[in-house]
Amino acid sequence: MLRRAPLERKDAGRLKPAPDGRGSLRILKGIINLLKGTYHGQIVIINQNYRIVQVERKENFNPEELQDPVPGFSGDLSRPEQIEKRISEALEGLEFGQVILIVKKGQLAQIERLEKVRLADVQGLGGDGI
Repeated sequence: MLRRAPLERKDAGRLKPAPDGRGSLRILKGIINLLKGTYHGQIVIINQNYRIVQVERKENFNPEELQDPVPGFSGDLSRPEQIEKRISEALEGLEFGQVILIVKKGQLAQIERLEKVRLADVQGLGGDGI
């Protein structure tokens, strides 16, 4: 089970490990472990205030292709630091939003970044916030 590690905001909005120096690295290693067990699906990394607050894994199964055992990740994980670097780059400067790792047939197919921007001065039709 992944534990939430405290991360601090740095000047340019980068994720910075907490004072123990192990927080973000431990989370990235856990994400790589989740990736190893995924054949068809996605891993969603949710960020709030420049901190990873939740990691979700969604696995999709085609009933006609179910095998015993169900295959796992077949991509090249001989150098996981490359994938960790790409994930870190996607998370960099992300105050609110998600980074989504899409896995198809055991291969990391794409990395998506969804950024949410909070607008403090915007009001709804009734004068309240959105």
